[in-house]
Amino acid sequence: MKIIRETATELIIQTQNIFDFWLHSFLLMTFGLMSLAFDYHAATLSCQRLQEKPGSCQIVRSNLLGSYIQEIQLDALQGAKVQRCGYRSRVLLLTSVGNVPFTGNSTNWGNQDAVASDINFFVKNAKNRLLRLKQDDRWLEWTGGILLLAALGAIVLRNNETYSFDGTLNTLTVKQRGLFARKAIQYSLCDIYGVEVERTKDRDFDVWYEVRLLVSGGSRISLPHTMSPYEQLKIAKAINNYLHARSHY
Repeated sequence: MKIIRETATELIIQTQNIFDFWLHSFLLMTFGLMSLAFDYHAATLSCQRLQEKPGSCQIVRSNLLGSYIQEIQLDALQGAKVQRCGYRSRVLLLTSVGNVPFTGNSTNWGNQDAVASDINFFVKNAKNRLLRLKQDDRWLEWTGGILLLAALGAIVLRNNETYSFDGTLNTLTVKQRGLFARKAIQYSLCDIYGVEVERTKDRDFDVWYEVRLLVSGGSRISLPHTMSPYEQLKIAKAINNYLHARSHY
């Protein structure tokens, strides 16, 4: 939540910064589309030794945009290794002209170690005539799909609230705006006499903080809760100062 305006007669609080919202949604959508379109989730390596002429290897990588084929001469293939970065890894083919990625980045370490071992065994044993390996991580497409759906869901379900304290009109107006719903609720400032910060725990024992406006008759007006006590205390202090200053007019 952010304080948009704070004067002697007016206090406006917004629960969500629109720029931050679109930035997060754009990042989710970008990562989702990149994962779906550019990550190779399936790859096949075929190597064949021939007696009459030098053998060759063919790598076929596939994603949603299609397939990419790469040829490697068998006499240039020196082996394979698993390259790890954090919790992800991939198999690299070692050639005389440089390293060539075989598989895309994956979290399946054990399987990739076995793939690299099979390639090294084939390279060292000239009696083996044929090698065919397949790496299928198309389940990772679900990751890109989930990111994309999360971005679209955030756009559809986004709900921005604005709390406008107007001392001139003696009203508190709560405006809720979303893609499918817009409404405004108005309260009298005469009925609001204080503010509190409520501390609660959820089932995972995470601590949440919620600003509540105290209304005559024992009811409460709850602002959206967050896990930041400093943010909520800042908002509560601003509201309390506004109500306290107004009571002296």
